[in-house]
Amino acid sequence: MAHAELDRLQACLNFALDTLRKEMDNSQLPPLSQHSSVEHPLDDPMTYLPSTALFNARRLSLACLGELKNLIQPPLDKRMDEKYSAYGAASIDTLIKTSIIDYLADLSDSSEGIPAAELASTFGLDSRKLVPILRCCAANGWVRETRDSSFALNRCSRTFTKGHPGRRLNLFTPGFLSIVGAMPRWVTESDWKLSRSPAQTAFQIAFNTPLPLFSWLEQNPQLLIPLAGHFQVIGDVSTLSIASDYPWEQLETSTIVDCGGGEGGLVTAVLDAHPSFRAIVQEMDNVAALTSSIMNARRPRDIESGTLKVEALDLFQSQPRIGNEYSFILRHILHDWPDKEAAAILSNVAHALGSKSKILIVEMVVVPNVNSTATTSAKSFLLDGNDNDCVPSHFGSASKPVNAFSVHMTSLMNGCERSLREWESLINGCGLRITNVYPLRALTSIIECVLDA
Repeated sequence: MAHAELDRLQACLNFALDTLRKEMDNSQLPPLSQHSSVEHPLDDPMTYLPSTALFNARRLSLACLGELKNLIQPPLDKRMDEKYSAYGAASIDTLIKTSIIDYLADLSDSSEGIPAAELASTFGLDSRKLVPILRCCAANGWVRETRDSSFALNRCSRTFTKGHPGRRLNLFTPGFLSIVGAMPRWVTESDWKLSRSPAQTAFQIAFNTPLPLFSWLEQNPQLLIPLAGHFQVIGDVSTLSIASDYPWEQLETSTIVDCGGGEGGLVTAVLDAHPSFRAIVQEMDNVAALTSSIMNARRPRDIESGTLKVEALDLFQSQPRIGNEYSFILRHILHDWPDKEAAAILSNVAHALGSKSKILIVEMVVVPNVNSTATTSAKSFLLDGNDNDCVPSHFGSASKPVNAFSVHMTSLMNGCERSLREWESLINGCGLRITNVYPLRALTSIIECVLDA
């Protein structure tokens, strides 16, 4: 009996894993292990950039694993996985808020683990509640149950300890899960179900406010710093790749303007790799002061020399940096907004361009799964160059964050992640044209635009 799909997936996975192993050896990386408590270089994309072949092998491996799960997992089990996945995030959030993560990380010998009863006593918790929370984390690969009801950290959970990026990606605002819960009612039943206004979304329903997200944040400034940190991590995941994979030497402008540049991490990386540039970070007035203090602390010489500047700017206002001296970056800005508002922001930048200027839009590009064939890049990656009809064109499970984030942006602001066709429509409507799209060793790509002469 032929098991065509299963056989093709197995062959594809075997090839992807063989390539992963080979590329790790070529890069002189240690083996991966879930039993180790030591961080692996591949765990942190902010400090280590894998080779293109290694990045592709990992992505294809995840895609194959996801398609295998889709193929063989019973639908009801899959639905239960999805329905209760929020408890996995909440369980990690609990370990962070109680400082259990940090306590386990500080152990001199974590091989035996700590009994849950001891953890409960130390932190004044109920062990009967704590054990299922820890087991939920263990099932998701974040901790290890070393023996019955005793737990230790593994290497992946190190990202949640103090000073590590995963710490800032926990459930960062009260009511986050309320937005998730409000989304189905907003889409199907509410008076706003056909609205595309950023002030009529699941966010307003969940928080019982008439204010759009950013206006609401102005009235709740205590959440601004953790939220900025959250968004900075999402951006910084691609920073090394942006600095390395875009041909910066081809830019004919002397100054890079990062519009909505957050804490300035991206321009810092670009200046480190290409010191001939000057840079400007533009941010909202209530964020620019924070960015300025960070840049003064991290790069005082660049600030003093004028190589790096921070300025306040509302992106819905005219762009003051005009002409051939400037090229612009918009990273994770336009996906916040519906088409009307995104076009207004992009048009303001377009009106400032000179003939040599470029706009670099750094965003996730959604690949519609219109058939079951892999993208060209994946096909060329496969053994013997044979076409592959087992991995979706959007790489299946490897693209889950892209599609989940699109639903999240829709629920927050009526924004979304866009397909290349949707990007072309938006960009062309602002008097621009796409000159190239640079895939990154990340979930994002760089869409390069110029004036459409």
